[in-house]
Amino acid sequence: MLLAACGPARTMPAPGAPLKVTVFATNPHLTPGHPLMPLVAANAAGITALAPLWYKVAADGSVQDTSVAGTKSWAQAHHIPLTPLVVNAGGGSAFLLNAAARARAVTDLTAILRGQPYSGLNIDFELLKTSARSGLTSFETALYAQARAMGKTVTVDLIPAHSRRGLQQAYDFAALANNSTAVVLMTYDAHDDTSKPGPVAPLAWVQQDVREAQSAGVPKDKLIVGVADYGYDWAGHSKGTTVGQKEAEALRVREHAPLLRNPNGSPHFTYTKGGVRHIVWYEDGQSVARKIAYARQLGVKGLALWRAGYETAAFWSAVRNAAGTAGGVAAPPAAGTLSSTASGGSSAGGSAAGGSSAGNGSSAAPPTSGGSSASTGGPSASTSGVSHSTAGGPSASNSASASG
Repeated sequence: MLLAACGPARTMPAPGAPLKVTVFATNPHLTPGHPLMPLVAANAAGITALAPLWYKVAADGSVQDTSVAGTKSWAQAHHIPLTPLVVNAGGGSAFLLNAAARARAVTDLTAILRGQPYSGLNIDFELLKTSARSGLTSFETALYAQARAMGKTVTVDLIPAHSRRGLQQAYDFAALANNSTAVVLMTYDAHDDTSKPGPVAPLAWVQQDVREAQSAGVPKDKLIVGVADYGYDWAGHSKGTTVGQKEAEALRVREHAPLLRNPNGSPHFTYTKGGVRHIVWYEDGQSVARKIAYARQLGVKGLALWRAGYETAAFWSAVRNAAGTAGGVAAPPAAGTLSSTASGGSSAGGSAAGGSSAGNGSSAAPPTSGGSSASTGGPSASTSGVSHSTAGGPSASNSASASG
């Protein structure tokens, strides 16, 4: 999902250098007249690539195309490279387990790359069986070779190595990094709609994800850090509901709820409605600025925003700053230097009973490696769901539909 063509030489960005910024977009009717388009256009200078959800691979390897011709020409007119999302329909593994189906998918996607005005493709295959591991690597190796020959990119999305449900087992981190332009580490959902309330992507948890990815063989110059701009609203003992950043902030103002922050800078608040206590954790410009500063200092390749439409102007200011296209965003303090409250009070506690996934996935499962968050000031990160969802929001605990 990045601009640069895939050549043999790789240049690692210097610490503090501008980052590549990819923006995911999931609305299937993303047309030039859609309300989201002015937002994207206004921030075009900070966007390296736009990744709309346009392609799905079926069990037989055939590729469903829902791309929008008008959006392609619109992106070209605004000088925004396109790297569409390619997902496995329904989160299936069948085509990766069959050599003929894999070959068909590679052939179809190669034809798309050759015939469309794209800079590349983003591969977002989730809910995969562990037995699909070698098939995924073979698929990615073949597609990457074809893309490189055309001077185009292929990026692949990875579930972090300490995902509690073990759905990361289908990813050979080192092999996929070696056979792609870059990998997107989906560093969000330390807590999700099926977990107890807590921060979505606390800095310390993101840092742990990144360290583990590097240990697993992903070099910094091929690492894209996923950035969330949403959160969850947990009501009593019910499962959480996805809320975008701007929705969460409007809700807080409407409910006259004080804004609190944990030591990692993650915002949260509580309110009561109909006698039921709600707890909301989400990501905002300030909490994201911390992760951007970390990514720049580390010298990774870029950031990937999940997803366009959730965020506020302040959030975009932080993203543009990361891309080096706007100044004035002060470097955030190191983790642990903020007070746990922004306007008095203590960190919101409470819990919610687990529930079924908000997407099309399976129910919750026990942690595979403890799954505890390195964050302080919030509940333990008992889940580590990071997958994408066609419903427009992130899925629950790596168990929603694999649909970018």
